[in-house]
Amino acid sequence: MVHLRRFLLLIASSLIACLAIPAFGAGPQYLPGPYYKAFPLSPSAGAAAATSNVATVAHWSSSFTFAGAKYPYTMVGTSPFVGPGTTTVGTIILPLKIVFSDGVVIDGTSKVKPLANSPIFKSATFPSGVGQFADVIQQANFHGPISNHGNNYHVLLGAPQVLSAITLHVPSTSGFTTLVNGTPIGLVDINYLSAALNNVLASQSFNSGKFLFLLVGDVYEYINTPSNCCIGGFHSATPNGAGQVLTFTYTAYSSPNIFAGGVADITITSHEVAEWMNDPLIGNVVPPWGFPGKHPSTSSCASDLLEVGDPLEVFNPSVFPVTLNGQVYHPQDIAFFSWFAHQIPSIGLNQQYSYISPPKLTSPPPPCN
Repeated sequence: MVHLRRFLLLIASSLIACLAIPAFGAGPQYLPGPYYKAFPLSPSAGAAAATSNVATVAHWSSSFTFAGAKYPYTMVGTSPFVGPGTTTVGTIILPLKIVFSDGVVIDGTSKVKPLANSPIFKSATFPSGVGQFADVIQQANFHGPISNHGNNYHVLLGAPQVLSAITLHVPSTSGFTTLVNGTPIGLVDINYLSAALNNVLASQSFNSGKFLFLLVGDVYEYINTPSNCCIGGFHSATPNGAGQVLTFTYTAYSSPNIFAGGVADITITSHEVAEWMNDPLIGNVVPPWGFPGKHPSTSSCASDLLEVGDPLEVFNPSVFPVTLNGQVYHPQDIAFFSWFAHQIPSIGLNQQYSYISPPKLTSPPPPCN
């Protein structure tokens, strides 16, 4: 099942009144966020998935040491510290058709082709090279050890297997629709969605060796009340039968002008795919960290998980442009492993702590409380 055990963020946004009406006032209005969640796997299942005799996506494990403590971690693919190699992970896209009580239908099927033709699955030109988003990011993330072995290292997503949409009917007590800058959007209570997705995962037979995308359109989540909005996506892992663990992401493919800062199309998906690649089993505990830009004396800890998208989501803009077949996409900038591991110097590209230059992260995180 999906476990709501550890939230990365406590969201306090002022959305309540304006979301209840079908139109905003003069000028563009944006949803707050998007924010993201970690839905950790149960400890016993996580430990089992980290062993070689459990069926899940291809993965490797290692550890780092900081301040006298050892931090084990597991990532997708093969170890970049060992040598060259290419791993291709099969993928599944399951679109979700969301039906609201007011009759509005937001069907993720319409987003399958745009996602499948995007830099998530297709090679595009990035600042550091040509390839799929996550592969290029991971090469930059571990640039030091990869360059020591000849730079021939890849972790790729295979062409997606597309399934027929599954329909979810949202009761009026668990969600509603509104317009944001003329675009219909849906807002759903995360508690309802968690239960609904548990049912979906339990009712289907998925290949645990593949990475599952649960794909929606402009549907976003709140925690208990619309004032705690808006979650754009999450990734997790769940037991999938005897000796199997399925890794998956729930992700919205956003229309433009829903969120400020250029967030659109693959922003949310890129965030979740990068985090899945660096923490597929939601068990990579790291030294606690706070969001960048906070003074150590006032910085509160945001997380103790290796979630490479979260430290960059607070920047505006957090996205960067990538053009493919004449279309501009907006993936999110990503924090490097060395930032979480407090490595000096960084083993990332140009010894940076985040991907885009000039880097938003220039040193490991200060202590938080």
